[in-house]
Amino acid sequence: MSPEQLAQSLFPKRAPSDFSEAMLDACQLALEAQSLPMIHSVSSLDACSVLTQLNLDDTTYIATLASDSNLIPYYTREDLAKRFDPQSVKLIEGIRRLNQFKEFDPSTHSDAVQTERLRQMLLAMTSDIRMMVVKLGYRVARLRDLKNEPEPVRKQIAAETQLIFAPLANRLGIAQLKWELEDLSFRFLEPKLYKKIATELADKRVERENYIQNLIAYLTQMLADEGIEARVTGRPKHIYSIWKKMSRKTQSLDSLYDLRALRIYVKDVTECYRCLSLVHEKWNFIRDEFDDYITSPKDNGYQSIHTVVIGPEGKTVEIQIRTQEMHQHAEYGIAAHWKYKEGGKGYDARLEASINSMRQLLEHRDDAEVFDEISTELQSQHIYVLTPTNQIITLPQEATALDFAYAIHTDLGHGCRGAKINGHIIPLTQALKTGDRVEILALRNGEPNRNWLNPNLGYIKTSRARTRIRSWFNRRNKEANIEAGEQLYAREAKRLNAKHLPVKECAHYFGFEQLKDFYEALGKGQLNERQLLNALQKLIQPGLLTVQKPLNFVTSKPLDLDQAIADGSRAYVVGAPNLRTHLAPCCVPKPGDDIIGFVTRGRGVTIHRQDCNNILNLADYDRQRLIAVNWIGQTEAPPRLLQLTLHILAFDRKGLLRDVMSKLADFDVNLIRSNTFTNQAEGTVDMALDIEVIEHANLGALLDQLEAITNIEEVSIVSQKEQNAVG
Repeated sequence: MSPEQLAQSLFPKRAPSDFSEAMLDACQLALEAQSLPMIHSVSSLDACSVLTQLNLDDTTYIATLASDSNLIPYYTREDLAKRFDPQSVKLIEGIRRLNQFKEFDPSTHSDAVQTERLRQMLLAMTSDIRMMVVKLGYRVARLRDLKNEPEPVRKQIAAETQLIFAPLANRLGIAQLKWELEDLSFRFLEPKLYKKIATELADKRVERENYIQNLIAYLTQMLADEGIEARVTGRPKHIYSIWKKMSRKTQSLDSLYDLRALRIYVKDVTECYRCLSLVHEKWNFIRDEFDDYITSPKDNGYQSIHTVVIGPEGKTVEIQIRTQEMHQHAEYGIAAHWKYKEGGKGYDARLEASINSMRQLLEHRDDAEVFDEISTELQSQHIYVLTPTNQIITLPQEATALDFAYAIHTDLGHGCRGAKINGHIIPLTQALKTGDRVEILALRNGEPNRNWLNPNLGYIKTSRARTRIRSWFNRRNKEANIEAGEQLYAREAKRLNAKHLPVKECAHYFGFEQLKDFYEALGKGQLNERQLLNALQKLIQPGLLTVQKPLNFVTSKPLDLDQAIADGSRAYVVGAPNLRTHLAPCCVPKPGDDIIGFVTRGRGVTIHRQDCNNILNLADYDRQRLIAVNWIGQTEAPPRLLQLTLHILAFDRKGLLRDVMSKLADFDVNLIRSNTFTNQAEGTVDMALDIEVIEHANLGALLDQLEAITNIEEVSIVSQKEQNAVG
């Protein structure tokens, strides 16, 4: 068979001239895959044959045909890029990734929460919704051929489909795939029940079909006589849905009202109700079975009128009346929304918002260009990672292996000394990604490291991990905490060149009268390094201002003071003065205090003092919600630059200076001059870097991040005198 013949067989309604070169190339690859040793039990050609019923865009069909697992050893990303456009290549790689994902033993995911996490994890792995649609096509093709597999394999694949993939098709609103996934998996899981229901349906199929066809003809003529343009069809009954209804209502097959079912499609809502009136005038209806989902749509947006009438020969008939647009919603859009069908356990708002927008795309699938015009990127507020035993753990975005360890068990977190991701050892500060398999390397009876509490180092992102670590330090004896706190203060004061500052001044800044109480708070983790460094920086700032330079600064538009005062505001958002603000009760900022705004969800902007504990302890993913604010009536003073000198002591290695420069660029630091001395005999290097930073820059974070660079042993701020000594 030639690529042209294959394309024509897949899309018989198209003219030969309609097939692009990329489509014919994809067909050629699919044909090549047929002759190669089988890696995957389903070919891309089988999957594409399933998906042709969905009227998708050509990019999806091209990616499906070229995604055959047999082709992976022969066609790399670079090879594919020579044949296809970047969007198609990205889809092919995503489909390959999903197809390589290991099948799960449903017995390990019988827990509803774990099963839901697995569904969400698969969706979150899908950077483009079309990848999941193709994956579902592969699964339907797998089920169609499953009868040739041994019984244990049939049971496992069918159970996994019923638990995972049919609900995903349901969630995406792809009714055609959902019904086939459910029926085929039910066939292999409950073969006797399936055969019994199928046999009972088949026994009276001819009689039932004749009845439905006569009723369709009668209704079509009756509506036409009333001037209503309508299309009347029989509604196919799926075996799995029949079994579920029989089980739920404990009824026999013959007693189900909707065994004989029709749909009437009309052009608008007015004609829906005209049809309903005519149907109810002709036949009596069962009141308990009447539902008007047009006036009161379901929570998922589904709209239609459902009624059950006592039709000809005294037989019950379910009739659904809807517009064509409502039908598109029901078949391809939001009618099968998982929140309604499955109860919404483990709801991921961001992911579901993305899926909702994808459903809107599927509603307009007749226009293939829509796929290119609408972004199909899925966004999740969580990541879903696996334990070595395939248990799925839900964590916030940017969570680390240490967060994972504490999510499993507190003792595992305390003893954590390293981690493997997908078999490779990684730094504990590395952010995890959805689909990662995480193995924790831990010591028995291990103790947490105080650095883990330092927000500048990025070891932990979750409040659970932070609370467990603090709790461990809280339980230590008082003397140990005081000693640890004293050492911590001495270290940070040295790094920030604040040794001349009286310790009591810093203690008073945090409200402590006794130094022992201050040191104990540091030792227990009640005060962390970020808070301490911010306080030291503020207290010694005048000494750091060796040179002050105003920056060019564009002021925001004038604020309507009268209106602001009338509204009860005392501070405003720089650049957006009309946003609603209110003062935080935790730190009660007063005019003249250094303040910052925190964008809340639904309550405008909360004004905090910049040294408020709640602000200093914000998780990194929440710090992006901080915003510049100012007091009403206070002029916006332009920010100033600090000039200071960094001293770095490190073991020399290739690329060290490059890494330091890269980190300074990340913090928007301007390097004025550098003085470097290398001791080749000892393999060490001393650096003195004169830099400029904005007055309120987080110097503590800068020092911590520089110290985290491989081979760097110590970073501190030095005075001019100390700088000369280094040089």
